[in-house]
Amino acid sequence: MEVVQIEKEVLDMMFERMAYLHDMIHTLFDRLRDKKPGDWLTLEETAEILNISTRQVRNLQNGGRIGFIRHGRKCCYKAEDVYAIIIKSLCLHQIS
Repeated sequence: MEVVQIEKEVLDMMFERMAYLHDMIHTLFDRLRDKKPGDWLTLEETAEILNISTRQVRNLQNGGRIGFIRHGRKCCYKAEDVYAIIIKSLCLHQIS
């Protein structure tokens, strides 16, 4: 078995980061609990789930980073695309 020593400050920062990620995942689970990957979400639901503004959702849409369909004058977003954005965001948080 290999033993690794790290400073207490570094260990505390690691635990804080794990607690933050745990809270984030728990919050996202609560928001997505009743949604299935094939469901369609409104602009407002998508913004709430991603914790961003509706303008930022439209920027994702205009940049081709989230798929959508038009339903009359409204846009709807596929839940699985929102999941993918969340997973990508979590992976980027883990790297930084």
